[in-house]
Amino acid sequence: MTGHLESAPERWSLPLRWLHWAMAALLMVLLGLGLAMAYGTFDLGQTFALYQWHKSLGVLVLPLVALRLALRARTAHPRTAPAEGGRARLEAAAARMVHALFYVLMLALPLTGWLVVSSSPLHLPTRPFNLFTLPDLVAPDADLYAAMSLLHATLAYLLLAVLALHVAGALKHRLVDRDTTLQRMSL
Repeated sequence: MTGHLESAPERWSLPLRWLHWAMAALLMVLLGLGLAMAYGTFDLGQTFALYQWHKSLGVLVLPLVALRLALRARTAHPRTAPAEGGRARLEAAAARMVHALFYVLMLALPLTGWLVVSSSPLHLPTRPFNLFTLPDLVAPDADLYAAMSLLHATLAYLLLAVLALHVAGALKHRLVDRDTTLQRMSL
């Protein structure tokens, strides 16, 4: 174990740190657009524009998370202090669970969003940034559309909850533990 700690880097690689913060910003914008679409009172043109931006930005998530997973698999992980005591082991397990949930949600949300627009009875094409047309995964189906819309929204709220846990954990490391955990992902 000592050899691992001695050879491990102090921080995540720069590409992974950039991807972390770029995706954090992207996900915050997507969540904001999603909430605006769900609860905003906009005219038809504004609503259409919000949906187009949400879909265009959402399409970016899948390739970015795939790149992030590939880089993470090929990059040395930064050193962490060994967990000591029941509470530290519980916190380490909670951190692993939160990170795993992030990856599951970053994959599931764009896929369910794609199923929402594919199954929509309106059958509007998805043209990310007006560059190409995204193929539909399924034919229009009102029942599937309702189910996927509910699942997509539920997963988005779950992402908000996981994000809150992640931020709370980061703040705990900084303000309570006063350790260097945040420096591992800082730019």
